[in-house]
Amino acid sequence: MLAQSVSRRAAMSNAANISLGRETLSGTVAKIVMALAGFVGSIVFARVLGPTMFGGVYLLLGLVRIVDRPMSGWAAAGKKRLSESDNLRNEALGANLLFNTLWIIVVTIGILLFAKSLREYTGLLAAPLLLILLLSSESVFITLERLVQARGRISTAVWLDTVRSYLTLGLQLLLVIAGLGAVGMIVGLAGASLATLPIVVFYLSARPRTPSKELLRRYWRFAKYSIPSDALGTIYDRLDILLLGAVLTPTVAGYYEAAFKLTIPAIFIAEVAGSGLMAKTSAISARGGNIHLDIENTISFTSLIAIPICFGTLVFADEIIVTAYGGAFAAAAPLLIALAIYRVIRTQSGPLLQAVNGLDRPDISMRLSAIAVVVNIVGGIGLILWIGPVGVVVSTIAAESIRYVGAALLLKQELTTINLIPHSLLEQVGAGLAMFIIVTSIQSFIQINSWVYLALIIGLGGFTYFLFLFAVSSKFRMTLQSAVPSVKIV
Repeated sequence: MLAQSVSRRAAMSNAANISLGRETLSGTVAKIVMALAGFVGSIVFARVLGPTMFGGVYLLLGLVRIVDRPMSGWAAAGKKRLSESDNLRNEALGANLLFNTLWIIVVTIGILLFAKSLREYTGLLAAPLLLILLLSSESVFITLERLVQARGRISTAVWLDTVRSYLTLGLQLLLVIAGLGAVGMIVGLAGASLATLPIVVFYLSARPRTPSKELLRRYWRFAKYSIPSDALGTIYDRLDILLLGAVLTPTVAGYYEAAFKLTIPAIFIAEVAGSGLMAKTSAISARGGNIHLDIENTISFTSLIAIPICFGTLVFADEIIVTAYGGAFAAAAPLLIALAIYRVIRTQSGPLLQAVNGLDRPDISMRLSAIAVVVNIVGGIGLILWIGPVGVVVSTIAAESIRYVGAALLLKQELTTINLIPHSLLEQVGAGLAMFIIVTSIQSFIQINSWVYLALIIGLGGFTYFLFLFAVSSKFRMTLQSAVPSVKIV
């Protein structure tokens, strides 16, 4: 018994002992490198394909994110159980592959039955086959990547995704140049995902083994909540573009996706840190440890990038959209501002929901996601018809606020001493205001009509923000020192 106890503690140590600061820093750098590929690709393909075909591609990707949610929810259960015991790698891999295969067969039958509707909705003739292709490649990659995260290798998983992104960009450019258009974008993504899968399995250090009935039961105890929660969460995440495509046109969906892409960097830290927080809280709470400090430290800096982006879009929304995508996308400027505000809220709510899952309460996440989806659908349709496309994002801001409050209340109940509005967060808002004032003042003297001027003034704004934060926030300086111990910060 003693030997088994020691063995189990050793097996659990991978996720429990990770350094969230270092993993988040490395993962965020990977996200930034990855974003460069996505940003370049979005600009090139938006200009080549135009708003309508560009919107059609992302309508299809939005559908993929919905139909693959059972796979993702099952993978979330795998991440939870593997984070509890590293000895389950082989069985966890087998359980994921088994479920993925069965679900792909089920969805393929459904896709073939509704092939005509898929073509009409996306405007892509090959939509049914492309959907099956993405489900069998990209979706499988994402589910196995979660198992790598469960072993505490958070930044490794993000770097793997970064490699896949650059391979995707290269393949997509070749195929689009070859004349395949929107189809080339989808096939490039699928091909890169398949090519990267063996590397994911290598870092997982596992060979698939038939899972035991006991493990499947443990999976199901989590998955019966994580599957609907993941489905609701993703419907909610992509509901904006799906509603715009259904209520308005693929062209408006293209405007939305352009603005959406530009605000993605805002959530880099929150995504990486939240993923690591889930694994760490799961491992520590399974041993009865205290996790409130890990949560506080994480949410102190998950909005670090989102806040200056939000203030920046208030000043330069029109210039950023037109400079990046061209005059055809000028109508996306209001969407850019609204999405930047939403991202700030999301960078706080996301990690809190991950912590809730780490506490083995996926039922709470599911209920909050269900409420958010209802609010977003009802409010989104009504606001689209009332104030136009930006109405759907206003509805999303309200729904995300509900998710934040719900997760915060649960954590306050479970961890009574936790502080969910850290002083560091207020310091970041102050730095953002200082940046806003300075950049707005300079803008009145400069006409921004090229990439050069736009890059210079955005760079100045970023420098002002971080300089102010470095000067006033001792915790920011301490966090930098912890994440990069080789750098001496006075």
